[in-house]
Amino acid sequence: MMILENEIDDAVLVILSALHADSVDEDNHRGEPGLSLAKLSKRTELRMSTLLRHLTALDDARIVSVVNNDDGTGRAALTPYGMAIFDALDESQSADMA
Repeated sequence: MMILENEIDDAVLVILSALHADSVDEDNHRGEPGLSLAKLSKRTELRMSTLLRHLTALDDARIVSVVNNDDGTGRAALTPYGMAIFDALDESQSADMA
């Protein structure tokens, strides 16, 4: 996927972090899970084309679920598998800092 020499692309980490933060912020959800692609682009400071490229790969790997609407809008959310991966990465980074 986007892993080189056991390093994960910084953009992927930023995307996963933003989606994880959104998933634990229950007050933020108004009926639909995940973040709008526009909001995710703004939070991650990634251009939409870059964001969509990464989201496509993450969706293919079943780490993220992406829903695209006919009007060009869409939403992205971590899957349960993606949550487990994020938690494992977070634990790994915490262990590295200790």
